[in-house]
Amino acid sequence: MSAWAPDGYAFELRPMRAENLDAAHELELSCYPAEAAAAREAFAFRQRHFPGYFRAAWRNGALIGLACGVRTDDDSSASDGVKSAHGSPDAEGRYLCVLSVAVAEAHRGRGVAKALMEALIGQAADDRLAGIVLMCKAHLIGFYEELGFRHEGRSASAHGGLAWHEMKRNLSAARGD
Repeated sequence: MSAWAPDGYAFELRPMRAENLDAAHELELSCYPAEAAAAREAFAFRQRHFPGYFRAAWRNGALIGLACGVRTDDDSSASDGVKSAHGSPDAEGRYLCVLSVAVAEAHRGRGVAKALMEALIGQAADDRLAGIVLMCKAHLIGFYEELGFRHEGRSASAHGGLAWHEMKRNLSAARGD
């Protein structure tokens, strides 16, 4: 368990536990339109197969944020298949595809999403992955650029009927390549 207190705002980061998946799904639904939100089954798959890449932020016993993803050999998140993958996990994939970052509205702007993403980035670097890919809305491009991601342009994906932007962060320097 890690304690974070950016600007004096204390919260705790820890791996997502199976018993907290209902709360995680509720948070996801409060942050994304229903057609773009992950299904409860998708969260169960991610937590079971990629527990190191499913982090939760807690404050005063309440789930306030989450970030999760899956390993893949796709160096882009444009494939809608990776977003709905519930079959055979690609545990040896060279890339992390971040699929959800959600922070409860009352806790936004306090470093929660940044801390969650830094935890995923650190895990991906520790696992010597080649890079991290994700899709985001246009207003979040700057946030991800501050975390070292490069804007790759508009995504070919129309997941949830929305316009997305591809972001990528190369980790090969962390691998010593």
